[in-house]
Amino acid sequence: MEMAIASASVQMAMSNTQQALAVGMLKKNMEYSEQSMEAITEMLNSMPSPDGRGMLLNVRA
Repeated sequence: MEMAIASASVQMAMSNTQQALAVGMLKKNMEYSEQSMEAITEMLNSMPSPDGRGMLLNVRA
């Protein structure tokens, strides 16, 4: 009986560790994606118009 309790405890600890690792990796991935999207947005906002007469209109405003 003690072995079953110990085994269940070890399995729960491993499960918690795996879940914490997965959440941490997801958080890092989301932060990286957010930074990438900010860089793309900045690049789009600084894009000149194709006819060379200034900046493109900001249609998101």
